[in-house]
Amino acid sequence: MASRQRRTPQAAKLAILEAAERRLHDEGPDGVRIQRIATDLGLTDAAIHYHFGTREALMDALLRRIGRRLVDDIEATIESWAPDRIDVAALGRLFQRAYADERAARLAHWLSLAGWRPKGSGMFRPLVERVHRARVQAARKAGRATPRLADTQHAIALLSAAHMHAAMSGDAVLASVATERPGPDPRSFLDFAVKLIAHHLAQS
Repeated sequence: MASRQRRTPQAAKLAILEAAERRLHDEGPDGVRIQRIATDLGLTDAAIHYHFGTREALMDALLRRIGRRLVDDIEATIESWAPDRIDVAALGRLFQRAYADERAARLAHWLSLAGWRPKGSGMFRPLVERVHRARVQAARKAGRATPRLADTQHAIALLSAAHMHAAMSGDAVLASVATERPGPDPRSFLDFAVKLIAHHLAQS
């Protein structure tokens, strides 16, 4: 058990979220439990309830923390692109890190089954706007019709959904289409999805 120490409310919330994220990474959503995190930090269960209320509220805050980091990473990535560039593979790697490596997909799935619904919207709006501007510029240069915004929105949603679903149950889905064992590799499936989406964004 960690020794108890005085923290400011802000520092305490940050420490709780960091401990919860370690538990999520090591054990999945089932490991994110008030009692275990309290033990990790040398706190009482009541102290964690004071800052977050319920276990579900803590997990919601944890998901938002990972989501905020993903959005920041996306913003930093798209700032480095040329005006008409769209690097779908780079975006895929960011989704992979957040959804699979940082366990956001499993956490979101757990919360959804518990009745959670996201309160905000437009998480990827700046990304959609940036990608669509690049598509419009490329279409003008090539003398093609202006692409539809809805197509850009669908493409980004599909990229996010493919990586999220692969992080939760990609092996099972690919096993259902396998003609021999082992089935298709999840990484090759995501590479395939990225290429399809990149081709669509570049041509339509």
